[in-house]
Amino acid sequence: MTAFLVYEREGAMRNRDYIKLHKQYGHELGIDFRLVICDEEALPEKNPDFAIIRAMRPDITEALEARGVPCFNGSFVSRICNNKARTYEYLAANGVPVIPWFSARHDDTPPEIASYPCVIKPARRDITPDEYVIQPIATTLGRDMRVYILGGKPVAAVLRTSENDFRSNFSLGGKVEAATLSKDEEALIEKVCSLFDFALCGIDIMYHNGIPVINEIEDVVGSRMLYKTHDIDILKLYLEYILKRLSDE
Repeated sequence: MTAFLVYEREGAMRNRDYIKLHKQYGHELGIDFRLVICDEEALPEKNPDFAIIRAMRPDITEALEARGVPCFNGSFVSRICNNKARTYEYLAANGVPVIPWFSARHDDTPPEIASYPCVIKPARRDITPDEYVIQPIATTLGRDMRVYILGGKPVAAVLRTSENDFRSNFSLGGKVEAATLSKDEEALIEKVCSLFDFALCGIDIMYHNGIPVINEIEDVVGSRMLYKTHDIDILKLYLEYILKRLSDE
């Protein structure tokens, strides 16, 4: 089989070892991966059997799907989950709890912020984003959970904590440990998964006013925390899942 592994240049440079691992496991499983740097080159004309999209580029995913190429994740996930405002709107409209928010654009009149402290963050991970969201800070500071989803089901959870920052990100020095979902967290994750066709993603839970709420859905999820805290080879499982799904279809 042939497959595109789609990155932007910056992501490819940052994930060189992960790309090598794709190619290593691909060789073992009979998959010939071609690295496509989508912000520097046009998509190859010959279609692959499938594509793994490791760039936050729903336009690329949509272009490949229009050519009949199965993409993981698909364009609906990419379009919604790579924009925080769209994520919150879609989840809230379907009864999923999120921290209250409002969104605005940079050319709008600056909004009045009702209360402090608050968080202002870009809706998309652009260098110069034109849209941002504003939220109050979660009432439980320095603690959140990343739940790894494979094939629409949770496979592992990592608790992130920080004693020095309201943000608990691993990249910012937060501590990580394996975690077990509570019944409330399981129900929340099940509800979110029912709204999407997830192949591999991460769902971030925060705790606000005593309940778990969704903070973010990571379409292009990283696995460093998972490999650090669990004996799970998520990439190999992911490739095996893709092959089984393609054979079943």
